[in-house]
Amino acid sequence: MNVEKLWAEHEAGLEDFWGRRENGPRFVHEFTLFGRPIRVTSNDEQLLTAVAWARPQYSLAPPTHHDPFTVHLVVRATPVDPGPPPQNLMAHNQYTGHDQWLSIQMGGWGHCHINLAQGEAMAVLAPALACQPELVCRGLLNTLFTNLLIQANFAMLHCTGLLRGDAAVLLMAPHNSGKSTTALRLVLAGYHLISDSQIYVSPDSEAIELLGFPVGRTKLRADMVPHFPQLHPFLTPEPVREEMKYTLDLRRFNPELVCETAVRPRTIHFCLLHRNGTPHTQLTPAQPDELLTTIMDNNSIYYDRPAVWLPSLRLIERLVHQAHGYHLSIGTDSEAIVAAINERLFPS
Repeated sequence: MNVEKLWAEHEAGLEDFWGRRENGPRFVHEFTLFGRPIRVTSNDEQLLTAVAWARPQYSLAPPTHHDPFTVHLVVRATPVDPGPPPQNLMAHNQYTGHDQWLSIQMGGWGHCHINLAQGEAMAVLAPALACQPELVCRGLLNTLFTNLLIQANFAMLHCTGLLRGDAAVLLMAPHNSGKSTTALRLVLAGYHLISDSQIYVSPDSEAIELLGFPVGRTKLRADMVPHFPQLHPFLTPEPVREEMKYTLDLRRFNPELVCETAVRPRTIHFCLLHRNGTPHTQLTPAQPDELLTTIMDNNSIYYDRPAVWLPSLRLIERLVHQAHGYHLSIGTDSEAIVAAINERLFPS
């Protein structure tokens, strides 16, 4: 008997033990992040809408000629129903890495394996999670995309980025030091927000090119919310590190305050921010070595191997040596903060 004919007659009835047929990439979404091509496939069309939540959070950049990252998202029923996933899914995630492999275990709601060397990943999600695309974006895709970009030598800084004219202002500070409220005051005074979380330096440009994630978004502590009454209708509560913060997408408030595209600033002001407990705000010079030491202390969450650290540090070092460095000691007088920064960084 012809084996091809035999296979054709019996294929549909054969057991799909691993779910290879059921899990196949029937739906495809191709796009770019920071100019790098990404191909996301899935066996579930609705799950690909999670990508629509992720894409606007990354700065727009011209397409580049690189091999695409590939991500396959599978929806598959679990042997035991885990119930509805929590909105703070990331608090339930277990992150494990070895060599070029990363693993994200999302409780009983799914798991993901990432091959950094190949720029590819596969995630398997329970239906209860897959039907919540925004949660898939927050709890999985953003972490997945971030690590793929860093593996591709985009240097990441845990800092806030703002733009005024052709000058970028970078604010770096420990958690709960007043960075976000300072950035928001500057935005309301005419600056444009790139991102209040992560600023990237592109490896694809000879000039310093800065990109942001998440674009145009900031978070306020609960005790800071009363200081911005005009923003209350646009704030969304979100659990962050066992506390409730309030997320603001500035595009909903005023899209003109948001810088959505990659920028190549002529001037960079890099400020190390801290509180001083007095009404006065001061800026004093900071040396490149001080900036680099602080960057190392603030960036360790993603960088753990020399193969990733060293190319990133070379890009960051180039940025630092082109930047004007400052210690930004902020006081309690909010108007004085904006005035002091404007006077020092943008004298008339």
